[in-house]
Amino acid sequence: MRVPEDASCYGSMGDWLLLKRSVRGAGEFSLTNPFTKTVVRLPKETCPPRPTSVKPVPLSTLDDGLHFAILTTDSCFESVISVCRQGTTSTAFRVPDGERISDVAFFDGKLHALSLTKLYALDLESTAGSSSKGKPGARVVPSMRRVADAVRNPGFLRRTIAGKNHVCAYWSYLVESSGKLLHVRRLIGCLSTLPEKDRVENSRTFLFEVFEADLARGSSRDKWKRVDALGGRALFVGTQSKSLPAPECGAREDCIYFVSDYDHGSRGVADPLRDCGVFDMRTGTITPLLPGDVAVRHQGCKGFPTWFFPSKTM
Repeated sequence: MRVPEDASCYGSMGDWLLLKRSVRGAGEFSLTNPFTKTVVRLPKETCPPRPTSVKPVPLSTLDDGLHFAILTTDSCFESVISVCRQGTTSTAFRVPDGERISDVAFFDGKLHALSLTKLYALDLESTAGSSSKGKPGARVVPSMRRVADAVRNPGFLRRTIAGKNHVCAYWSYLVESSGKLLHVRRLIGCLSTLPEKDRVENSRTFLFEVFEADLARGSSRDKWKRVDALGGRALFVGTQSKSLPAPECGAREDCIYFVSDYDHGSRGVADPLRDCGVFDMRTGTITPLLPGDVAVRHQGCKGFPTWFFPSKTM
């Protein structure tokens, strides 16, 4: 999809594209509906001047206009979650202990956030509270609370793949899928002989692992169990992640569709499909996302490739 020449695409949310446009020398974030041409400008406090990542998440607790959350991470790896409602200011929640959040997902009426070590939950219904200490109209601002430990992350790994040594690390996603909360781990690596400065742009995906949360268990530990199938669904992971019944969207069952969303220095590269593909959980194999060179980045277009899930047929 074409975006304005002065804009960079940072992701999408349903019918909306998240764009950053240059306005009088400064960057301005907005949600743009390419069908209705409606533009919703984000409050300035929701996005730092030079974010490394920005992720919008639709919320369904309220029906009075566009209601969403924004996860932003800056160059110092500090994460902030902002809950926004169209026409009002946002409410920002800083993550406890300064932990960097990998991903967020709306599940069971709460916004869940995943860091390297913990899973947090934020009760969105209470953010619209009407009283505090008996004072009518005072706003209730709850803190994020830990509900589970994260799946253990081993950090950097050295793996021998096809007879060659690689340096690998996990990239994580949090996805709601058919009433379940899934932690999707993507193993990304590159040849260990490459200079460190060239490793990200020459890396590729080797495999995926999927874990399902069981938040009803008493202990914060061992609340994740590994799963080897998706119940006939397909997962699309990236700056916007979504689970869909595979037959309804023309996808392959029990497969994970992925794009190259981790290279923060590649917004202007010529190949938008670098390290994109389809991982089959049944066979453990990866196939190309699309046949041949069918995707071409328009001249001047900047941003990450992102999944777009319109509610109407294009």
